[in-house]
Amino acid sequence: MGRPKKERGGKPVLTLDHIVETALGMADEQGIAQLSMRKLATELGAGVMSLYYYVADKDTLVEALVDRVASEVELETTGDWTAAARQLAVATHEALLRHPWAIPEWSTVWPGPYRFALTEQLLEVLAGAQLPPDVADLGFHALTNHIQGFARQRVAYGDTQTDTEEMRNRVQGLLTQGDYPRVAEHVRYHVEGHGNHDEFGYVLDLILDGLARSKADCQQ
Repeated sequence: MGRPKKERGGKPVLTLDHIVETALGMADEQGIAQLSMRKLATELGAGVMSLYYYVADKDTLVEALVDRVASEVELETTGDWTAAARQLAVATHEALLRHPWAIPEWSTVWPGPYRFALTEQLLEVLAGAQLPPDVADLGFHALTNHIQGFARQRVAYGDTQTDTEEMRNRVQGLLTQGDYPRVAEHVRYHVEGHGNHDEFGYVLDLILDGLARSKADCQQ
C-alpha cells in the first residue's frame, strides 16, 4: 500500500483507484469494521475531508470495495454451459475467500458495474442452457447461495490446526456421551476432515447435475 505521489506543495495526488486499492489492503488486514475514513486518510497521507471528493461516505467506499473484489472474477469461460457456470462459481468463491470481510457485504451492498457484469454473465450462461425460466431462476439463486454460504462457512470454521483442536476439545463430551450418535458422527467427520474431497466443487456439481436433469425432464 504505497502512498500516492505528491503535487507541488507536498499535497498527495489522490485518485479513486488508489483510494480503493489502499482501502482494500486495509480491509484485508484489519477487517471492514476497523476501516474508517480517518484511518484511510492517515494511510494515504491525506486530509480526511479530501477523501469525500471521491467517496461520499464509508458505505459508498464499501460498495466500491466489494465491486473491486468482483473485478477479480474472470468472466471469460470455456466449454458448455455447465463448465461455464462452474468456472464462474469457483472463481467467485475463490475471490470471496481472498477477501473474507466481503462475504457478508456481498449480498447487502448495492452492486457496482463489475458485480452487475458478473451477474449478467451467469444469467447469460443459464439462458444459454435453454432451461425453463423458472428453473433458470432457481438455478441462479442456488448457485449464488452456494457460493456465498460455503465461503461464509469456510471462514467461520477456519482451516488451521488450532481451529480444529479447539473444535475437537469443545465437542469431546458430545462424542463420548452417546446421546446424539448421528450428530457426534457428523461432528467427528468435520473435525477429522473430509478426505481429499473438494467439498465446494462436489456440491456445486450436484446443483449443476440437478439443473441438467431438470432440463432433460422438461424436454421429454
